[in-house]
Amino acid sequence: MIPTIGKVRDHIVLAERWKGLDLRLLPIDEVDVRVLSKLRENARLSNVEIARQLKISEATIRRRIKALEDKGIIQGYSCYLNYQLIENPVKVYVHLAIDPSHRERVVARLCAHSRAVAVYRVTGDHDVLCVMLFVDMTELHAFLDRDLRMDGIRDVRSQIVMSPYKGVPWTGV
Repeated sequence: MIPTIGKVRDHIVLAERWKGLDLRLLPIDEVDVRVLSKLRENARLSNVEIARQLKISEATIRRRIKALEDKGIIQGYSCYLNYQLIENPVKVYVHLAIDPSHRERVVARLCAHSRAVAVYRVTGDHDVLCVMLFVDMTELHAFLDRDLRMDGIRDVRSQIVMSPYKGVPWTGV
């Protein structure tokens, strides 16, 4: 089971994130934070339901959500899957050291891989961090042995997630 925030409300978590900042420096205000929190809890809530829960008019909620979408703050709506109920997923963090002259090609190939959840440029001993979600260990082995055998990759280190203490809902583990 994916751990959740539990009784801690998302708006408290979001409000904590920006605590101490002058909200005038952010492109959102306290009402936006409350609306975003409700949508993070359940993106299927209707504007009417959000308005009822926040004790704000439905028209205000509709305008706020539209403005957040227009600004690109809300980029879309998704469905989180609990992959552990469907399959026995293998979540892996793959650290790669890449020759700079090959970075663009290698990163493009990694981003296009069907099992890549996220690909980041990072600091430290490695240049790239890939978050991968495989169906099983056999698929992971094939990725490490076949897909990462390309020019420009100097070093590969992988870490397999055994179990989450606090997971990331959008990756399913």
